[in-house]
Amino acid sequence: MSGRPRTAAERLARLRRDQESYRRLSLARRSHPRFRRDLAVVPHVFLLPGRARMAPLEQPGEAVRLALRGDAIWTLDTAARLLTGHGFLASHDLTGYLAAESFERAVEIGLVGEPLAGGISVDPLYRRPPMLIAHLVDDAPPSTLLASGDRVVSWDFLIRDILGTLGWRPDLLSRLEARRPAPPAP
Repeated sequence: MSGRPRTAAERLARLRRDQESYRRLSLARRSHPRFRRDLAVVPHVFLLPGRARMAPLEQPGEAVRLALRGDAIWTLDTAARLLTGHGFLASHDLTGYLAAESFERAVEIGLVGEPLAGGISVDPLYRRPPMLIAHLVDDAPPSTLLASGDRVVSWDFLIRDILGTLGWRPDLLSRLEARRPAPPAP
């Protein structure tokens, strides 16, 4: 990069180059087979300011999940791991919907540490200890009870959470659907 300012012609050429790159990228995204189907999905914001809480796990993740079994409705990576056996995030956080009282009880009995202030992210840029990331709710989202006794959000709501939290990820959504267990026969 040179120290001299760009001329108007150079700035215009760069703008046109960037617009062309964006147009090609947009066309590639819109040609993906999931595009039309995912347009109909109304995203749900899981990390809603004022409703999301994050606290480090003080016990192993499995123990915390078992202790919160009756209270939590798991979503995002935790639900994907329970439903398909595979997660999609590098961090092994527990992500779910909890009532405020259940979250406070988890802190009081030592399942998780004190809630952290600052930015909450389900896909951190740095290595950090596993966390409980909870969306505090008054009304529980639609859920399914698994044979293990865990409750996870319904499949449609899981897709809404992924789109609202991670953005449009056709690679991730296609991989999850390929591993989705068959729905139970009526």
